[in-house]
Amino acid sequence: MKHVIAACVLLLASAAIFGASEFFDKGEALFVQNKPQDARPLLESALNDDPSNEKAYLYLGIIYQQLGDAQKAIDILKRGLGIATAFKDLFYYNMGNDFFSRKEFTLAEEMYTSAITSNKSLAVSYLNRANTRLQLQGLDGALADYTLFLQMAPQDPQRPNIEKVMALIRQVQDDKEKAHQAELARQQALMNDVLKSLNNAGDATKNLSVESINGQNDPVNVDIKD
Repeated sequence: MKHVIAACVLLLASAAIFGASEFFDKGEALFVQNKPQDARPLLESALNDDPSNEKAYLYLGIIYQQLGDAQKAIDILKRGLGIATAFKDLFYYNMGNDFFSRKEFTLAEEMYTSAITSNKSLAVSYLNRANTRLQLQGLDGALADYTLFLQMAPQDPQRPNIEKVMALIRQVQDDKEKAHQAELARQQALMNDVLKSLNNAGDATKNLSVESINGQNDPVNVDIKD
């Protein structure tokens, strides 16, 4: 009897695994075919049956993003990150995309940095972090990331546009430097004027003092009335 029960348990477990695998396989196929609406319920079922399916979390995170629900995408990716081993970089990267879409640029930059820490060869993380740093006015960091991205992906079709952005960043940096130098020159000119004024005031004070002393030394005529 015990053997029969054990066999039934194994049979049910096998059926559950097969069901989860079938849901996942069909959902993955639809995901690859860019049919997020159709893939979503299948991948959700696969995840319910097998909560350790790393890819299911990742696919669902991307699907929720495609369907315009960035918060749900972030939530599912955070859950998946807790068990992720092979695709940590992609979890962080896609969370960065979600935060970027919500204009939460500081969090987006953190996620892209974590993606790079997990996988330094994930070139798109440098590109997206550069775009994020540009939003945060971090021009030096953005320029460094764009440079790294082009070194890693020299044939990327976006290269002409990236190079235009890099040229604009350098122009802004040069203009800021010139403006800074102009401000320093203006401040120096003001200081020189102030120094001249101080010198003139010193001369006036000196002359006034000399006149006062001379006046005190001159004889004073006083009329005394009876």
